[in-house]
Amino acid sequence: MKDRVFAAADVGGTKILLLLAGPQRDLILRRRLFTPPKATPDQVVEVIAGALTGFLEEAGLSPQSLAGLGVCIAALLDFESGVIYESPNLDWHEPVPFRELLAERFSCPVFLENDCNAAILGEASYGAARGHRDAAYITISTGIGAGLYLDGRVYRGSGGFAGEIGHLKRFGKGRRCGCGGYDCLEAWASGKGIARSAGMLWGEGDPGAGTLDTAAVFDRAEAGDPLAGSIIEQAVEDIGISLANLATLLNLSCMVIGGGVARHRPGLVGQIEEKVNYFAVPPAVRVTRVKVVAAALEPEAGAWGMYAAMRR
Repeated sequence: MKDRVFAAADVGGTKILLLLAGPQRDLILRRRLFTPPKATPDQVVEVIAGALTGFLEEAGLSPQSLAGLGVCIAALLDFESGVIYESPNLDWHEPVPFRELLAERFSCPVFLENDCNAAILGEASYGAARGHRDAAYITISTGIGAGLYLDGRVYRGSGGFAGEIGHLKRFGKGRRCGCGGYDCLEAWASGKGIARSAGMLWGEGDPGAGTLDTAAVFDRAEAGDPLAGSIIEQAVEDIGISLANLATLLNLSCMVIGGGVARHRPGLVGQIEEKVNYFAVPPAVRVTRVKVVAAALEPEAGAWGMYAAMRR
């Protein structure tokens, strides 16, 4: 039916993107919502449900018009059961029947997916990985994660936890990660990790240091600051080695780089590609070639991936 619509939400630590679209990927409404500070699962469900109800009213549609709701979230979760086991960015560390909580509010089918899995499905369906059967989406943001698309399908692993490239070991020494472990790639090379390294090198009490967030470190590096340059260089090498290992292991034809740190920095994607080509086993990058590209759908890849999942 032409009046049937699909809702897709991408839940982050600070923001929630919510889209409403028709059967032909025709966008009806797009909104960015705030994730409540220290939000509980019930609070996140309430934000989505309240906003979506308002969406439908604004579009002049009844609740019965909703053909599906797809939600992706930065979490280790079981796609089949809809249970979230861990979401470090939301500080959820106990099992949460999140899909069940959503289903209690909506009568339509509800889909729940890891955000990187959703993003690679979005990029493979509509974006930078279109036409590839073996690809990965890597987000470099507050954390680092990956979604795998193998032989034309999202690969989740035996329990749904595949693709957690941000928790490969060992990078650096003695730094605690949000997952509870130590010295993960994410702890050193993510946006948060880069800022932490800057704080250690300049010192929290240095009055001349100014704001030491990720953007400031990149700006300083581009201006020729040697300390900032060394932080970025090490992060790029750590990420490049990790993705080279991924290319060697899976023989991918496409790697899509997304996330807030990579966005608007096309030079970063090129630097990562150089490292991948240098460190991967030669046939994996010279015979079959691996394309390393910026995400085409950012910052909406995850939401469009959930739309693609509902349309399959």
